[in-house]
Amino acid sequence: MLITNEIDARADELLKGMDIPPQPAVLVTIANERKKEFPDLKKIAAEITKDVALSAAVLRAANSPAFGLQKKVSSIPGAVMALGADVIFSITTALSLRLAMSGKKAVRLDRFWDTAADTAQICSVLATRLRVMPADQAYIMGLFANAGIPLLMQKFGNYIEVLKKGNQSADKTLTEIEDQELSTNHAVMGYLVSRKWFLPTEIRDAILNHHDESVVSQGGTAVARQVGLLMLAEHLCNLYRREGEGQIWERVGGSINDLFGLTEVEFTDLVADVNEILSAV
Repeated sequence: MLITNEIDARADELLKGMDIPPQPAVLVTIANERKKEFPDLKKIAAEITKDVALSAAVLRAANSPAFGLQKKVSSIPGAVMALGADVIFSITTALSLRLAMSGKKAVRLDRFWDTAADTAQICSVLATRLRVMPADQAYIMGLFANAGIPLLMQKFGNYIEVLKKGNQSADKTLTEIEDQELSTNHAVMGYLVSRKWFLPTEIRDAILNHHDESVVSQGGTAVARQVGLLMLAEHLCNLYRREGEGQIWERVGGSINDLFGLTEVEFTDLVADVNEILSAV
C-alpha cells in the first residue's frame, strides 16, 4: 500500500510539466453551503445553472439509475431539491472534472470519459448493494479513479504505448509498468488530482491504491473494500464493453468475490444487472 506522505512531499516534482485544473468556483460555493445547518438549495441550483454544459451533465447523472429517483427531474432546481446538497456536490465535482480536463491539448478522450462515467455509475450501484460507502461518494471515486491518465497523456508522448503494454502484461500491473517506463503512474496522478480538488481522504487513498492487488487481501478494512469496489466496477465495465476478463481480474477476482461474500450465482446476477443499467442510460 502506497504511503500518501511520501507522495505529498514529492508533489511538485511529480507534477512538473502537467497542468491540473483548479477546483471550479461552483464547487467552492456548494461546499460552503454544505457546511451550513440549512444549505440554501436555491443558491446551489443557481450556481450550477450558470454553466450550460455542467447543467446538462448534472441532469443526465441525476436521472440515471445510480441515484434511484422515482420520478425524473427536468430542471437543476428540481434535481437539487430531490437529491440534496451532498449528492449534488458529489455529482457536480465528478462532472466538473471531466469538463475541466476534456479541453487539455488535442487528445481525444471521449472513449476514456465514457468508460469513466460507466465505472462511476457501476461504483454507485455496487456501493449500495454491497454496503461499502454512500452511493454519491462511490460515484465520484469511480470517475476520479483514472483521472491521472489524461495528465500522463499531456506529459508523455509515448503514453499510449505504455498503456497498451500495461494492459497486456500477464505478470505486472499497469501501475508497475508505468513506474518502470515513466517513473510515476496514473494512480499517483489521480491521487494528486483528488487532493487538489479536496476529496475526502479515504477516497484519495482508494484511488492511490486501486491497482494494488495486495490491498484486497487485507480483509474488511475500509480501503480494502473501496479498492475492491473499484476493481470490481472496472471489471464489470470491461465485461459490458466486451473488452474481456482482464489480467487483474484473473489474479484477484476470487479474492474480491470473497471480500464481498459473492457466490458465483450472485456475481452472475451482478453482471446481468449492471448490463441492464448501463444499457438503459
